[in-house]
Amino acid sequence: MRKSIVAFLLLLISTASYAQKSDKEITPEDMTKLLAYQDTLKWIGDSVVQSPHWEMREQSCIIFLKMLKTALKTPNSYQFAFDSVPTMSVVNAPDNTFRILTWQMQMKDHSHRYYGAIQRNSSALDITPLIDMSMFIGNPEDTLLSANSWYGCLYYNITQKKYKGKTYYFLFGWDGNDMWSNKKMVDVLTFNEMGVPMFGYPMFLAKDDINPQTRIIIEYKEDASPVLNYDEQLKMIVISYLRPENPMSEGIYFTYIPDGTYVGFYFKRGLWRYKDQVFDRTMDAPPDYTPKREGENPNIYKNE
Repeated sequence: MRKSIVAFLLLLISTASYAQKSDKEITPEDMTKLLAYQDTLKWIGDSVVQSPHWEMREQSCIIFLKMLKTALKTPNSYQFAFDSVPTMSVVNAPDNTFRILTWQMQMKDHSHRYYGAIQRNSSALDITPLIDMSMFIGNPEDTLLSANSWYGCLYYNITQKKYKGKTYYFLFGWDGNDMWSNKKMVDVLTFNEMGVPMFGYPMFLAKDDINPQTRIIIEYKEDASPVLNYDEQLKMIVISYLRPENPMSEGIYFTYIPDGTYVGFYFKRGLWRYKDQVFDRTMDAPPDYTPKREGENPNIYKNE
């Protein structure tokens, strides 16, 4: 069945069409169709995430994929928010040239597989499916990836920077990982001259590092809630500093929790550079980085 899902994603690649950017409104007839698709996706998505039976989750995921493709084929579907599908995260690029739709499915061993697509802002279907290959990526902090070898997660925010004429998009995501720990990350998305997406770029200069990393990933205890997001006021990526609950558990990341302090990365000359202390005191509560932009999907992953 896993092969069936991958095969269907590859089929999406072969059937994606490319069209001019469009800001046209959805017709009333198409809006009625999209609302019906959304109701169906909401119901099926609940089975993908909540069903206690593995076979039901997997079969529901295949149906979800097919229904989503049908919905996205509706003219000007890019303008439809899908904000009533709580199990699917939808985040728009700041320049509104594309958006990314992602969702998850729990496996038998309590790990998670992720599914998604990049949809361009066009009137016809123009998508790039994302195929989660994270289980085969041995050193993700230093690996360049493609849409066919994506480090899967649920995205909850996107910001962007321009440097020497090139646009870099920074994707903030959450990964349920396994029954003991979760992960959060910031990845880099770029598009080459042909418009092909690439993930990862060596521009995160961590503490004491000489060579920049391609992405930042933190792992932490399953019930912890660390911050990893972009702060618009500080113009920095802010990250909770994590420590093991017991000093004897150093390096055992499913025991790591926030200690109330924050580190960060600031953008300078094409690199995100490490800052040891963002705030001058320990905070009792984490900063609220929930996106507030009108029209964004208020799903359950937004406060990640």
